[in-house]
Amino acid sequence: MNQRRQCKILQITKAKFPPEIRVVKESLSLHEADYRSAVLCPPFEGQSEYEVWNGIEIFRPKVLKRFFLEKLFEHITLLSPAWYFAITGIIKRYQPDVLHIHDIWLGRVAFLSKTNQRVVFDLHENMPAAVVEYLKGYSGLLKLFFQIFQSHRRILRYECAMLERSDMILACVAEAKERVLLNYPKLDSNKVHNIENLESKRFISEPDAGEASFEKDHFSVLYIGGFGPHRGIDTLIRSMVYIKKRQLNVKVHLIGARPSQYLEMMQTLIASLGVENEVRITGWVPVEDVLANICQADVCCVPHHSNPHTDNTIPHKLYQYMIAKRPVLVSSSAPLARTVRHSNAGLVFEAGDPESCANAIVELIQNPQLCLKLSNSGYRYVMEQGHNWEEESTPKLLQAYDELLLGCN
Repeated sequence: MNQRRQCKILQITKAKFPPEIRVVKESLSLHEADYRSAVLCPPFEGQSEYEVWNGIEIFRPKVLKRFFLEKLFEHITLLSPAWYFAITGIIKRYQPDVLHIHDIWLGRVAFLSKTNQRVVFDLHENMPAAVVEYLKGYSGLLKLFFQIFQSHRRILRYECAMLERSDMILACVAEAKERVLLNYPKLDSNKVHNIENLESKRFISEPDAGEASFEKDHFSVLYIGGFGPHRGIDTLIRSMVYIKKRQLNVKVHLIGARPSQYLEMMQTLIASLGVENEVRITGWVPVEDVLANICQADVCCVPHHSNPHTDNTIPHKLYQYMIAKRPVLVSSSAPLARTVRHSNAGLVFEAGDPESCANAIVELIQNPQLCLKLSNSGYRYVMEQGHNWEEESTPKLLQAYDELLLGCN
């Protein structure tokens, strides 16, 4: 549509871009559909202040190289002076029609910065519930600080205020859309859209790129991604106690660790259980190594605990596993279990139950034909039955934006 070429959409994220995956997928889809697509994000080492990447304009203002006191002020007030100057500066320079905010944290500053722009919130997670789970990864004064300034009640009120003022809301899974409409009945249901967090078929465009972090001399169970108390990594670690008793040559690979109190907790847990030889932790790996690690694994796992946070989101890694033809092992967290059972791509264990997790791993070890069947079924679900970003999520994203900006129904 020629009308799309007149519309500028500025996505705003606190994450590194690229490779922030949902932002990458959305920005490319918008650009390829003739919307003018740009991203505002913080500068990271080695990245330029401005560049054009695959047709996407990227702004990384130096003002976002923030100091401790500025970040502390933001946690206390939910308002960042650095981000205010960054957003107002890019609005003057780029003159966008839409501020597309990823998650809710920059909502307050976006509304203060905007002139005549429409505001879209892209909810990766259920943040009021997430802050409750994040607290489990802290201790001492840090935990007390977040209990005070990021309590569930405060973030729930903040989210409500942001979403009620917004022009459009994007959820990443059906359960998340239902949660938003249930929690905030004043919202117009027509402005809430589910843009499922599916993976792009581009994920396997370079299958030979990258390098795996482990050898293939054992049965390997992989978790790759961010670490945190809601992700159920502890359940996977505890499951190895039961595996070890059976004297099976199995190792769990946890890839994506970054220094944190939660990482220290997991290292202590591994030592206390005596499974140091069965569980290997690897730091964050480059994006080009993600597929290599997935392909190296025998089973790929999403072991989320089941709670109001995880039951209202879904990670793109689940679909990455399927695209790579890996059998998946997931917990009974609602979106995970629903997707895996519908696609017949893997096994489901009881969330938070390490023995149930161990039993599922053993079943996969003992049944290679089942692994092959699950792998092929998951691949077909994503690549042949249309449950991928290009065929399912992109049309919904474009329809939502056409309705918002062009009045198309």
